[in-house]
Amino acid sequence: MNDTSELFFEVGVEEIPAREVDVAIRALQENVTTRLAELRLSHGTVRCAATPRRLVLVVPELQLRQEDLEKELAGPPAQAAYRDGAPTKAAMGFAKSAGVEVDQLFTKDTPKGPYVFASVHEKGQESRALLPELLRQALLGIPFTRTMRWGNETEAFIRPMQWMVALLGAELLPVRFADVEAGRQSRGHRFMAPEPFVVTSAEQHAAELEKRFVVLDPKQRRERILSSARALARSVGGQLREDDELIEEVVQLVENPMAWVTHFDRKFLEIPDQVLISEMKNHQRYLSVVDEAGRLMPHFVVVGNSRVEDEARVLDGYRRVLSARFADGAFFFQEDQKRPLFSRVDDLKKVQFHRSLGSSYAKVQRIARLSFWLASELGLETGPERSSDEIRALAEKLSPGGAVSFASKLARTAFLAKADLTTRMVFEFPELQGVMGAAYARQAGESEDVVLGIEEHYLPRNASDRLPTGHLGAVVGLADRLDTISGIFSVGKGPTGAADPFGLRRAALGVINVLRAQGWHLSLDKAVRAGLEGIDAAKKRDATEVEPEVLEFFRARLRGVLVSEDALETDEAEAVLSAGADDVVDAGLRGRALAELRGRPEFEPVKVAFKRVSNILRNQAKGEFDVAVLVEPAEKHLLLELEQVEARVSKARSGREFGRAFSHIASLRPAVDRLFEEVMVMAEDQKLRNARLALLARVEALFAPLADFGKLS
Repeated sequence: MNDTSELFFEVGVEEIPAREVDVAIRALQENVTTRLAELRLSHGTVRCAATPRRLVLVVPELQLRQEDLEKELAGPPAQAAYRDGAPTKAAMGFAKSAGVEVDQLFTKDTPKGPYVFASVHEKGQESRALLPELLRQALLGIPFTRTMRWGNETEAFIRPMQWMVALLGAELLPVRFADVEAGRQSRGHRFMAPEPFVVTSAEQHAAELEKRFVVLDPKQRRERILSSARALARSVGGQLREDDELIEEVVQLVENPMAWVTHFDRKFLEIPDQVLISEMKNHQRYLSVVDEAGRLMPHFVVVGNSRVEDEARVLDGYRRVLSARFADGAFFFQEDQKRPLFSRVDDLKKVQFHRSLGSSYAKVQRIARLSFWLASELGLETGPERSSDEIRALAEKLSPGGAVSFASKLARTAFLAKADLTTRMVFEFPELQGVMGAAYARQAGESEDVVLGIEEHYLPRNASDRLPTGHLGAVVGLADRLDTISGIFSVGKGPTGAADPFGLRRAALGVINVLRAQGWHLSLDKAVRAGLEGIDAAKKRDATEVEPEVLEFFRARLRGVLVSEDALETDEAEAVLSAGADDVVDAGLRGRALAELRGRPEFEPVKVAFKRVSNILRNQAKGEFDVAVLVEPAEKHLLLELEQVEARVSKARSGREFGRAFSHIASLRPAVDRLFEEVMVMAEDQKLRNARLALLARVEALFAPLADFGKLS
């Protein structure tokens, strides 16, 4: 075993945007780990940490030299390498490229026939020769949202680099990136300890940073922020409003977190809490303070990056900045309420949704029609089919607070859902879409169901967000997302690679998660077709071309959900989706049932038996099933078992008891095994072969709608 040493690597940069720090940590650690494995260099656990000014990587016990490698190189087919026992030019050329003599070549049988091989000894290289390029490539491989170049350099990074340290034990590694060469000097806090210091090891570096007011570990910064903020909130008689997203962002904004609590004018509490919280969070990164009932208090916590000499003056500055923002919000809030929310619906005609898909008003019309179609499909509304004009008329008949029937409430919600896009408040604070619509609807006296539907149709906004609790928001939200996905795919602007400017992946996940949360058995095929039918002639692609793309897009998202949320193995998710991905709720139920079956000791022989059934039937025409032809005891026994199991499986499937259905199917395995042991399925007699294939087709018909066992590894 080679000797080992510690690899220490630090990159100092101008402040990295907070949302990119975690991306950098994960990618740098993954890139280095992957490349070390490719280079056959053993090591301890790779550690990566970061602050806004630095990325730090530590690899303990890194092998100092690759092990020598003995490997076989495949050459040309044997018949091309030798003719009449003599090597051909193909053999000689292969030997030369492999660095061996022709007489050292040997022949081996492969699935493709005999091939010529060469045994090659590859001497291991020293790690110090491999690491500089490895580290440079690891930095280039970080998938930042945006990068920049500086000076006349061609290599780009998230922000200009200021320094770099690269040590293998005590040895300096010659790493270079753009115009920065690795040295031995790091730096402390930008303002409180800017002087450089020499790095000798990862442990010494961490100790020096601590003395120089830098908390390197993000977890420690988070704990310090939360501990201080919670204590400060209690000091003013409240409690911290917990917001993981905001806390994570603040953690990556500071190297030396320090917190203070201050207040704002109580008069601003007349503005809806969501407006104040959004302003503090999204514009100022302040932490809110609430009382025991969760109501906002006129206090907030600020997290800074360094000590201040005049704390009172600094806090006064924070208050003045926030008061100015709140004053703007109060003005917008008052101005917006001068008009009823429904009067803004026609203003949406002036708001463009997409140049090829028309205005936001046209989108609202499509959402309304699609909402009623969905409600009918889901059994929530059984009235006659309505046009968008008829739905608007139904909505207009109702005065605020007068909505009674589900259809009336749905019409009102659909047409009010986007009305707040024309308000000054949402223009200033786009993140409050839906929130302000609900607030203004409540002020106008709309039904509480409609108010909730307006707010909840945007839910979930992201993977960790809450889901709609009411049917109105869930239905209108589904219609909104289906329309967006259908429309954007129709004009040829679907996601490409990492780019998804219209948030279609998030929209598709929203559809899937809402359906799963509500337990709604909706046909995705029919829903996508309905969405595409609503797109007018301005679309650039035919619906028959777009529909398969959209369905595959949903299928890919559903596969991810089954793996990440239901904890299915990748092959289990693929087996379930290959059997059908039209009903996302059923897919989840089938997936969990399959995973439970797979955990049983008897599963492996069951899988083997049914994979064999599928393999035999693949590319085979199934003939007519003639019971009289089947005379062997094994086939007659399987037929008898089938007739009993088919009824049980049908009953279990109709009740969506897929675990029970799988168990019934699994009970057929002994009869299937006996058939294969005692009967030749592919008999020479065509009539007998057809009958036996048809018998196996009935077996396949039992499990084919549940899972494709051929996809299981």
